[in-house]
Amino acid sequence: MKTVVVGIGNDFRSDDGAGLAAARALMKFTLPDVGIVELNGEVTRLLDSLQHCDTAIVIDAVQSQAIPGSIHRFDASQNPLPGSHNQRSTHGITLSSILELARVQGVFPRQVLIYGIEGASFEHGRTLTPQVEKAVEGLVREIAEDLSDAGPVPSQRG
Repeated sequence: MKTVVVGIGNDFRSDDGAGLAAARALMKFTLPDVGIVELNGEVTRLLDSLQHCDTAIVIDAVQSQAIPGSIHRFDASQNPLPGSHNQRSTHGITLSSILELARVQGVFPRQVLIYGIEGASFEHGRTLTPQVEKAVEGLVREIAEDLSDAGPVPSQRG
């Protein structure tokens, strides 16, 4: 597998499920040499997903006071994620800490792209807010186009 896409989140905390929703939507595409992984809660399992791939794309919800539905993109290939390693995380350990551990262990892929989808609500609930749902759809189209050799990307709406 050349590329792994990892969706991180919690299906029971509204917009925190954005990464999982994106991973599930990407599963509908034929993407050669691409593995898709859902991590629901235990972010330390990301270390296993990073092994044996050239490129990793990680999608997660973020809360940074930006406009809900905003997409934050960061190339973590050469530099650590910005911000504190002690940032509040709904996953128990921060994504930044896991990525740095992967670097130290020598399992860090050649390229690691992080997409953060700005959430509006992290309260109990199983649905994404409209802004985040729209952002997920747009990001999925973008990623599928980047990873696909098959031409135009099909519509995400039935």
